[in-house]
Formats: sequence, C-alpha cells, structure tokens
Amino acid sequence: MLTHLRKNLNRHIQVLMALLVILTALPIGFLWHQSAERIVHNTIENIYKYASQSVISHLDDFLTQANKVYTHQERIQAELSTIINDRKALLSHLTNVLNHHDDIDYFYFANTDGGLVSVGHQSDDLYYLIESETGNAGQLSRFESDYNGIKGTFIETTAGFDAREKMWYQDATKVNQPVWSKIYAGAFDPTLLGITLSKAQRGLNGELLGVWGLDLTLNTVIQELYKSKLSRHGDVVLFYKNNIILASTSKKHAVHTGKLKSINHANTPILDKLIRLDSNQGNNLILIDHDGKQWAGFIADYSLAQVDEVKIAFYSPMSDFAPELKVAQNVAILLTLVLMFIAIMLGKKAARQISQPIQALTHAAEQISRGHWGSKITITRDDELGTLAESFNKMQCNLEKTIFKLDNEQQETTRLNALLAIQNQELEERVEERTHALKTANSKLHQMAYFDALTGIANRRYFWQQLDDKCTESSGWLLILDIDNFKQINDAFGHIEGDNILKHFTAVCLGVLPEQCLFGRIGGEEFAMWLNDMPRACIEELTDELVSTLASTPYINDGTTVTISTSIGACRCFSQPQKAYAIADKLLYEAKHRGKNRAVIEPTTSGNCT
Repeated sequence: MLTHLRKNLNRHIQVLMALLVILTALPIGFLWHQSAERIVHNTIENIYKYASQSVISHLDDFLTQANKVYTHQERIQAELSTIINDRKALLSHLTNVLNHHDDIDYFYFANTDGGLVSVGHQSDDLYYLIESETGNAGQLSRFESDYNGIKGTFIETTAGFDAREKMWYQDATKVNQPVWSKIYAGAFDPTLLGITLSKAQRGLNGELLGVWGLDLTLNTVIQELYKSKLSRHGDVVLFYKNNIILASTSKKHAVHTGKLKSINHANTPILDKLIRLDSNQGNNLILIDHDGKQWAGFIADYSLAQVDEVKIAFYSPMSDFAPELKVAQNVAILLTLVLMFIAIMLGKKAARQISQPIQALTHAAEQISRGHWGSKITITRDDELGTLAESFNKMQCNLEKTIFKLDNEQQETTRLNALLAIQNQELEERVEERTHALKTANSKLHQMAYFDALTGIANRRYFWQQLDDKCTESSGWLLILDIDNFKQINDAFGHIEGDNILKHFTAVCLGVLPEQCLFGRIGGEEFAMWLNDMPRACIEELTDELVSTLASTPYINDGTTVTISTSIGACRCFSQPQKAYAIADKLLYEAKHRGKNRAVIEPTTSGNCT
C-alpha cells in the first residue's frame, strides 16, 4: 500500500495539500490565540505605565507641597526672627502651616540649644504637641493638642533628645536652601518612618538662630500608593535599589520594630521574582508564575525627593484583569480545528484538478525518455501547465548556457569573497583598537568617580556608598580622623606641601590599617575608616599605633620636616551610619578639646583583642 502511495502522484498531492493546510491553519490559530493574549498583555502594560506616571506625579506634587512652605516663609523672614522667640507666636505659626497643608505630618522648630517645639497631625481636629521641657536639649514630651496648638492631655516623654545631633539639623546648617534627609524612625514611635525637609533660620548678620523642619511620614506615602492599586489582589511597592521596601500597600511589608523589610524569596517571593526578571525585561510587562497562577508585574524608576533612588513595583494576578481570557483561548482552539477540517476538504478537491493534467505531462515525458523523440508534449493550455510544456522543450538548449554563466559567476563570487575577507580583517583590527581605547577611558572614569584624585583612596561619595552597603551586612567601627593644625601647616608651607602632607598621612594610615578596612577622604583634611566588628581594646591598640606611627614618621621633603598628628573619634557602627557619623564626629571634637593628637572612643562592653 505504501509503495502504491509513493508512486501515486494524485495521492502525493492530496497528502501534501492536507499537510500544507494543517501547517497553515495551526500557525493561524496559534497566532490568533497569541494575538488575543498579547492584546491583553499590552493593555495591562499600558495601564501599568500610566499608573506609574500617575504615582510619580502624585508623589512629586506631594513632596512639592513641603517646599512651598519654605517658599511662603521667605516673604516673612523679617518676622520669623521675632516669632521663634515667642512660644505663643511660634505655635500659631506652626499650626497655621499645618492647617493649610494636609500632606505635611509634622512641622517644628529647633533652636541652637537643641530644644524643639513641634506640632503634628493626629486626626482632622486633633494634633500632637511635642516640645522640650526647658527649651534646651534634654527631656522631650508629647501632648494632645487642638488645631490652635493649645496643650491638652499628656501622652509620653522621652529623655536625652538634642536636635543638634540630628542629621536633618546638621545638614540644614551647611546650606542656605531646604534640604531633604534620609529615611529615619520617629523619636516616639520607631515604627513610624519619615523623611524631613529642613531649612536653617538665620539672623540679619547670617548668624544661626535655629532650624525649621517638616516631616512627611511613610504612612502618607502608602496612602498615595493605595490610590494607584489597579486590582483587588494586586499591590504597589516603593523600594530602594538595594531591595529594601520603603512603602507598600501590602500589610506583609509593614515596618517592624522601626526597620524596613528586605525583599527576599522567603518573605516576598512574587516581588523577588519580579525584580530578578526586571533586569532582563527593561520597562516592559513582566509575567511571573507563582503557586499555579500567572502574575503580571511592572517596575518604574523614581527619585524620592531628590535624595534616594527608588523603584515603584506593580503586580497583580492575571485573573484580576482578564477572567475571560481562558474562554477566548478555548474558542480559538475550537475554531482552528473547524477551519482545518474545511481546508482539508477544499485541498482534496483542488488536488484532483491539479493532478490530472500533471499525469498527462508525465506520460509524455516518459515516452521521450524511452527514445520516442516524435512524442512531443502536446499539452496546449494557457495556464502554468501549458507554460511548463513549452519550457521543457527549451530546457536542454538553455542548460549549457546556464552552466557556463554559473561558472563565470562562481569565479566572480570567489574574487569578491577574498576581497571581503581582507576588508573584514581590517575592520576587526579597527574595532579591537577602539575597544582597547574605550576600556582605558572607562577605567579612568571609574577612578575619577570613586577615588580621591590626590590620595588615591575612596572619595566622600564612594566611602558613604560602601559604608551603607557594609552596614546592611554587619556591624563594625566608624573612625573619623582630622589632621591637627592643618590650616597652620598650609599657611606655613604652602598648599603644594599641604597636598604632599595629605599623601604622606594617607600612606602612613594605610601602613597601619588592616587589609579589610574601608578608608576614605571625606573632607579637606578629614578622613574616615570603617573596620569589621572587634573588641574596643583592638580599636584602642589600632588608634594608639596610628598616633605613635605618625609621631615617629614625620614628613620630610627638601629640607622641610613636619611632624603630623591627628585627632580621632571612634564609635560602633550598626545599621544607621548617619547616626554613627554624628557620634564619631562629636567624639572627634572632644579629642580636639582634650588637646588633640589622641583618640576618643565610644565606651562599649569590654573584651580582649586577640
């Protein structure tokens, strides 16, 4: 039967036609099915893109409200110097601002003695009043208050508060415009995280009178994210690029004991998969399979208050968007099968119409092959088969001409291939030269971006970036070093010798420090280092060795000899490097006060240095 089928052209054509129809119908059905699914995916992707733009717009408007407060205050600068010295007038000003800016959670003023007066939202008609009891640094109390700032029921007290130690206070004193802080926990409620926009208040002669501050809590940011939820089971998450969740519409991502949650496979499996796939997808829709369901996700970049680079993630189960998609898929399969059946029947009929004249043409060709030269192909048709009969008679005559022409073309092709190979070799050499030059330029740019040009160690930005990464992994020690009397050295020997002394200081420190130490220049003559966690005694030994080595290794150049000393402040550094810096900086100034050329180390539990 199979032999008969192989020799039967009519059956061949019918089988080939059937296969052709099947191979045509299947892709059409598949493409129809994929088209419906792709339309749904594209629609969801566009929705996510518009939603991310909406969230970014809302957050920008939300954060812009904070800047407007200080813009309005510029109109009454002359009055503010009087207002801050009158508690009643100050409370009136604070509550007036809160009553006109619902997005602001707290507005406060800290004086130069470390005291604080703050008013914040509790509900529509109930506020919090927080103030230092003596007006100076020390005990801080919180009360219920009305919208006029009148003190109500006492709530709680916290001791040891000094506004001058806060980064928002210190950052504001360094500039003349409002400045955003890092995310930090509240003084009374560590689970309430927020971001501060602070601005220094100065007198007519430029002297510091205090610092204004206004807080936007992450609870308010979460409310903005809730407005952008696109489905019932989906969530919107705002997170740092180091995969720390900043705000989320999911209660599973809530702040715990004042710490932001990390994204990992165990706690946030869907979000973890979404972030891993985002590096390959770009700003496109991402599909995730999880627990037998398909989820659709999208990630967009956002700069939070021009302080932190964060990302906005949206994800929802596909069933929330297109429950009818499964039905459409089944209909597509059924319709494809019906079309295949109809196409096979039509193909069978068409095969008969084609095979009959082909059989007549085959019979004539066999007669010619047996030597019956008088048997000509006599098919006279106006269609393709008639053209085939005419062409068959011309084929033998044209074959020799065609072979000669192909031989000439082959020789020309060989010549062109050889020429192309030479050109390719030259092009590869040029590409290799350009690649080497680009690698060299990239290496120089990396050195300029992350390392201090004078000393060759980490610059300020790279040091703090590495410190943030290390603090997320483990605790350690933060040391702040300042070269004693460096201004007098510069004045006495000149800036060129001053630069050489900075290099000499760096070299001496590198000779003393352990290999795993992070060492950087964070100011003119100010340096910082981070060491892995060790007993306090080890830090004492290290700082003593550094001080003594500097004393025994003076800078000598062309007859100039300068003995360098340094003052050091050291403290334990956990998950909050900004707070550790403030403590170490304070200890540094204590070392300066005690006479310089020494280290003041934060007291900790004793231990042996092994």
